[in-house]
Amino acid sequence: MKHTSAPTGRHNKNGFRIIPFILLVTYLYLLTQMILFKGGPIDPGLIKERLLEWLQQPDLIYTRTINLTPFQEISRDWSRLSLHPTGTSIQLIGNVLAFVPLGMFIPLLMRHPVWSGILVLPISLLLSLIYEGTQLLTGMGIFDVDDLMLNTAGGIIGYVLFATAVWLGKWLIGSKSSSSSTIQSAENGIS
Repeated sequence: MKHTSAPTGRHNKNGFRIIPFILLVTYLYLLTQMILFKGGPIDPGLIKERLLEWLQQPDLIYTRTINLTPFQEISRDWSRLSLHPTGTSIQLIGNVLAFVPLGMFIPLLMRHPVWSGILVLPISLLLSLIYEGTQLLTGMGIFDVDDLMLNTAGGIIGYVLFATAVWLGKWLIGSKSSSSSTIQSAENGIS
């Protein structure tokens, strides 16, 4: 009787790939909860209700708050930083930090350093645009071009941190293996 089984190396790769995917889904859930629902429970029915309301009354779009001037809110928050350091820094830094994990998940899931590096910017920008567009159409927040820039910068920073960690890991492993091979060569030369 012939017994075939999947190679253990391939099975392990798929097992390790599912973990980042589960973490990505969890991250997107928490990001949606934070951005659209301001930390409250996620209610897809509310988004549907607000979108249907907007479709029935398209003029509602003119009542929404929109910032299309780049760096307007960033410079306003920067000048307010001395007056209200905690709340303002959370706003500025939070928009960046919220997307740092996305920049780490992209190369983890793609496993191709060049393509993942190229795609971090458009994927970060697109996801941010989806959130900002949803806020605009539903009135559940403010459409802000500065948020697009800060979120995208967060994705890029996440990728740079991930790539640096991978490079450092390879460098450390390489230096350990080269030092052990040097020691082994020296021992072989002595005997």
